[in-house]
Amino acid sequence: MISNTISKTSTRSLYSVLASSFSVQKKPRMEFTIRTPYQTILKDFDGIQRAITKTNEAALVIQNKFPPSAYVIPPGHLKLKFTQEVKDTSGDYLHLGGWVTVHPDNTCEINLLDCFDRKEVRPDQLDKGEALKDLETNSGRYMTKLRRSAARVFAKKAAL
Repeated sequence: MISNTISKTSTRSLYSVLASSFSVQKKPRMEFTIRTPYQTILKDFDGIQRAITKTNEAALVIQNKFPPSAYVIPPGHLKLKFTQEVKDTSGDYLHLGGWVTVHPDNTCEINLLDCFDRKEVRPDQLDKGEALKDLETNSGRYMTKLRRSAARVFAKKAAL
């Protein structure tokens, strides 16, 4: 019975039926969601022309019709170029690292450990903070290393 149905339909139309039933509908403009564990900065926002940040290998520029992929981003700078006016955000951030996931349906999620507006960071105050110093454990040593690295990057980027 199934073979009769398949023989009656052409291979091309069968392929198109299967492909359309399992494919994802792409959005015409890339939608960005940017969040930290504490807040969502943007959710399903399509007014961004491109997002610029760095990975360990090179600069990463995400824009419309970017291929599906995933990236780990170290502490650094995140610049958003808007196509329309946005009230609550400048689009210029410093972050403590995170990851970027670009989905096949032309959406992008940027998950950051923490994120600050670049204008709010004061580089002269970075060394004066009360950081917890737990050097007895591996996680404590790693967090101290991450804090030093982030303070160095923030001081360099905030001064620009």
